[in-house]
Amino acid sequence: MSEEPPFFDEASRNIEKRLSNLLGEPVKISVHVSLDRKLIDEITKIESTMFRDELRYNLWELVTKSQKHGFVLIMVRQGGEPLAFFFGYEDKNLPGGYYGDTLASIAEGKGVGSSIFALVHIYCYENGYTHFTCHTEEIDEKGRKLRDWYISMGMEYVNTTEYGDLLRVKLTPQHASWMYHRFILGEKKYKKQQ
Repeated sequence: MSEEPPFFDEASRNIEKRLSNLLGEPVKISVHVSLDRKLIDEITKIESTMFRDELRYNLWELVTKSQKHGFVLIMVRQGGEPLAFFFGYEDKNLPGGYYGDTLASIAEGKGVGSSIFALVHIYCYENGYTHFTCHTEEIDEKGRKLRDWYISMGMEYVNTTEYGDLLRVKLTPQHASWMYHRFILGEKKYKKQQ
């Protein structure tokens, strides 16, 4: 018997509560299916802080990506200021799949990125997607082993392409529940059920 994962709304509220306590200032999560100028400015602000030039999207690229089928942006704000974001869309290369384009957080090492990544998996599972796919660098310019981080988040390495390391995971109730307990509730010893 498998445990059914929580609803996206419940998971969002738990992240807001946990991160607000951890960071000492109110954290709010919002979900968007299109972009406006304010959201583009917030994405750009985070990207300019966290990404080197060649990894940043320009206005046209952001608008084009926002027009892809299934586009969703999850924006995280702390005290009204942009803290982190994720956006993705349906995976045109894998029927039933969802492609995670970009995840970025100004607050590193605080659990913000892992919480949002877990929330994305719950969103995708709840919306009927069967797989989640993303690309990453094996090691970034700061020497961080990004592929290892994604693998620790339940992703499986598929291969290396012109876009970087391709990672994928099957979205099951067990995976979504594990992500919720482990990375949103912070239950470090929670084991994934088979």
